[in-house]
This record gives sequence, C-alpha cells and structure tokens, in this order.
Amino acid sequence: MNSLREVPMLRWSKLAAAAAAIVVFASCNLNVENPNAPDAPRAFKDPAGLQQLLGGAFRTWVETRENYFVMGLDAQADNYTASWNNAAMRFYTSVGSDCPIRCGWNNSVTAPEAAGGPTVEALWYGYYSVLASANNVLLATKGGLCFDNDCASDSTITTRNKAIAKMLQGMALAGISMVYDQGFFIDENTPPQAPSALPFTPRAELRDSALKKFTEAYALAGVTSWSTPAEWMGVQSGTAYTNVEIQQVIRTMQAELIALWPRNGTENTAADWAAVAANASQGITSGTPFSWQFYIDVSARECGIDCIKNWGNSVATERVDTRVAALITTNHVDPWPDPNGNPCPTISPDKRVGDGTYGPAGNDNYLDQVGIAPADSAAGTDYACAGVAIFPAARGNYHQSNLQHVRYHELASRSENFPAEDGTGQDPFYTPQMNDLLWAEGLIRSGGNLVTAANLINNSRVGRGGLAALTGSETQAQLISALQYEQEIEFMGQGVDPFFNRRRSGDNAAAGACPGVNCGRQAYVDGLIADTPRQMPVPAKELTLLSRALYTFGGPSAPAMSPPADGSPRAETVADRFRALENSRPGYLTRFLASDRRF
Repeated sequence: MNSLREVPMLRWSKLAAAAAAIVVFASCNLNVENPNAPDAPRAFKDPAGLQQLLGGAFRTWVETRENYFVMGLDAQADNYTASWNNAAMRFYTSVGSDCPIRCGWNNSVTAPEAAGGPTVEALWYGYYSVLASANNVLLATKGGLCFDNDCASDSTITTRNKAIAKMLQGMALAGISMVYDQGFFIDENTPPQAPSALPFTPRAELRDSALKKFTEAYALAGVTSWSTPAEWMGVQSGTAYTNVEIQQVIRTMQAELIALWPRNGTENTAADWAAVAANASQGITSGTPFSWQFYIDVSARECGIDCIKNWGNSVATERVDTRVAALITTNHVDPWPDPNGNPCPTISPDKRVGDGTYGPAGNDNYLDQVGIAPADSAAGTDYACAGVAIFPAARGNYHQSNLQHVRYHELASRSENFPAEDGTGQDPFYTPQMNDLLWAEGLIRSGGNLVTAANLINNSRVGRGGLAALTGSETQAQLISALQYEQEIEFMGQGVDPFFNRRRSGDNAAAGACPGVNCGRQAYVDGLIADTPRQMPVPAKELTLLSRALYTFGGPSAPAMSPPADGSPRAETVADRFRALENSRPGYLTRFLASDRRF
C-alpha cells in the first residue's frame, strides 16, 4: 500500500484583470495602438463572439465559486477539515499555531501561498471577470447589436442574452457582497473615469444592486420563451434551461443572497426573511424540482474548476470536521479522541450517514488505504467512515477526523482508482433541498406558516435522511435546530455556503448548541471560532494600484468585521509595509506578539 502524503500543490488556472482595468477595457480609449493585439472594437460587435463570452462567464463563475484558494473558508467554518497547507488551509484553520487563536487575512501583495496571500484575491478577480463579460455584452446591445437575424422581426436571442447578462451581473455582485466588506459597482451604464476615481461601494449596497440586477434579469427572462445553449453549462453533457427555469434559478439565488449575506447573529436577525421565503417559493422547487448544474468534463476535472467537491470528496485529501461528525452520528465526538479516533462503523439513524461503508471491494483503490469497508446494505449515501486518520498528528489533532464526505465522489480525482468514476460528472450548485431549506428558514424567521416550513424541511430530512417527520407543532427553536442540521448536510460541498451559513447562524448545532463556550477546542462566537475573520478586505494588489491604505480583518490584531482603515486614498507607509511583511512570516505572531509590544 502506498503511503498517504500531502497532495501536491494545485493552482487556480486563471485570474482576471484588476477591477479598475475592467472600466478601462469596457469604456475608455487609452489611445495606445498595439498592432499585434486583437481588434477589440470589432470583436465586441461580433454576436457569435459575445455569445461565447456568456458561456465563458458561467464557467468562470463556477471556477470562482469553488476554486482552489477558497477551500480554507469551509475549513474555517469547521465543515471540512485538513492539515495540508495547500491554499494556506492550515495557516487559516489552525488554532494557536501561527496565531494565538486564529489568523486574520494576510492581505499582502507579496505574501506567498503558504502564508495566505492569494486567498484574498481569488474571489475578487474571479467575480469581476464574470462582471466584465456581462458588462461587455450589455454594452454591445446598448449600442444596438442584434443577436438575431433581424431584431425588427424577432429579437428572441437578443432578449435571452440580455437577460443572461443581467443575471451574471447579479451573480458577480452577489459574490463580491457576500465575501468582501466593499467593492466597485460597475455596469454597462458606468461613465468613463480614471480607475483611481472609482468610489468603493459598501457591501450592503452591492447586495442591493445584485438583487436589482436579478430582478431586471427575471423580468427580461419572462418576455418570451427560449432555452440556453447546453454548452453554456459544460461541454458534452451540459444542461439546457428554459427561460422559466432561469427565472426559478434567479429566485433561488436571491433567496441565498439575502439569507447568507449576514456576517453575524445580529445581522441575521435583521435580514428580510419574508423576502427569503417569497423568493424561494418561486425558486427551483416551485414547480417540478430540478438542480442547477454544470458538467465537469475531462478538461475541468481534478480541481480544474471545482476544487471544493474534488478535494472534499477525496478520501485521502479532506475529511468532515468532527463538529459535523458529532452532530450527524451518535458515536463520534468532538474533539477527535486522541489517539484511537472515532470508531467505525458509524451509528446514525440518518440514511445519508449509514454505517460508514462505501464503494466497491477488491479494486486496489484508496478505500483500502484509509480503512473504509466496502459498501453493504446499510451504507449511507453521503458519508463513509475511515479507520485511518490521514493528517500528521504534529499539526494538531483537531484537524483529524474519521468521517469522509462521498456524496460527490465521482468528481474526486481519477487517482483514487474507482472503476466507474473518472473525475467527470454533473456538478450541482443549487439543489432542490437547498432551495427548500432557504424557503423553510424564511417562513420560520418571518412568522410564516410553520406547517409548510416543517414539510419543506421534511423533503430532505425524511426524503433523503429517513428521519422522523416534523409536524409544524414544534417550537421555533426546535424547527431552527432541525433546519440547521439539514443545512449542515445539504450545504456541504456547495462552494463557500457552509462558511456563510456558519458565520451568521448565532448557533452551534453540534455538541448541543454551544456558542461562546468551549466546544472541545476553542470558543465559538456566532458559529465561528474566535478571531476567525467574517469577511475579506479589498485585496492588497487593488489597494496598492489605487494608492489606498491596506487593511484586513480577523486574527489577534484586527477586528473580525470593522476595518481599522476604510481604504481611503492614502499611500502605504514604510511602517505599514514592514508590519505586513513581519506578520506574514509563519509563526511570527505566536512567537513575538504577546512578548514584544515595541511596535
């Protein structure tokens, strides 16, 4: 048997240009001629090229939402766990190692991957790349471009492409508003201006702008009947969606944005839960339920564009955190019991967990190496139990776990040697269960019909889990507890949603709901371990280009949410740069911060 070892570093394949450059590209003439460059004005008058841009924007959104550098966020939420430092996962999820409790974002232009530098940039440039593509399509249609043969007689394709571009604008702005404390609002109506003059827009305004773009897209999608090209959602086996289905996806996205945008329990209470319920009631389960999915082909597999499911479902790469394991089984505990670990088989009444057996026998695959027994009649659908703890003990036993996520194992790497799996397959981003749970939470928190809410929770609780049905006669607290249990399972593997869900919950569903007390490792505050940052700052590269002050969130020296600086026009000082470089050194804060107060 080959020894398990740290997975080689993988890199996200593409970063977009800076957000400031998007404005220049979209609407400014720099009066610099490059005879070797493509003829951009002509290219953006070509309907075929612009339509391909929309398909590329969907793929970029997939890559951004579930990319390599953001895997650490789900581990920060104690959802998945790993002690490898790929994508700075160990740096950002260790407790008391590089920082007294947890480190904040290392917002530095020069910090290497191991110290967390690229993590802050990945979502920013990815989502703004999506926004740039959508803006260019809408700029073209604003200028009179027709995607049909003759828009005077039939403008179906033009209307479709405008609706999709508006939807992509909403998707990009939603992503920025959920991750960052502020950003740039740029659309096809943004007037030409110098990048340095662009104002930052607060996250709440970006959220509201995203909701407005979604509403505009919804209206456009209802003008006439059409379907999207199947290849937009993956080559070979992509799914074509009707305009009605796109409207339903938009409503689910709006519900997700409002529900998962809050950074803490206070903001969660203040959310417009009636709007969440109203949007989700028109979402992807409002008629015949369906999933919104992207086909991962051979060019995109093995962390090509979706690393969250690829790594999270790899039996030798990531595990389910013991916080979740203790919630969904009756015989696993949090923290991981050193040295023997949690036992296999698992014991759980939930059919998604089962007895921990999984997969085929006798195929010389990774199951043998990690001690997962071949599937029997009691096997679960989503989880497996591994007898071998795969992470080096010296890196902290709180990283260890014996529970494995396998719901999307077909998207794990080919190297795991499963005979019927090659790393390709449908990659769902919004499932019926996710929409129903958002809908149910909206009803519960807004004083809506609790019987309806209970039935919506039962769609996954009973339908997939085989657990006892709720009736709606339960207390609000009991319904919320059951809802959060379902969210832990149904949101797992869905981009950064587990992180968004934890930071705003105000509860810790595992270990009997224990926010603010020691739950086996450190104090949880509104679902996250103390000092864990709840949002990202504008990336240092962007701030440096604009000669604005650097700032960050989290860790021992910065608030979890409120920035020490507002990103206002101020050049970084020598002291700022020295402190940033000093703090980026692994272990520096632990060794020196408490004892040396000279700076």
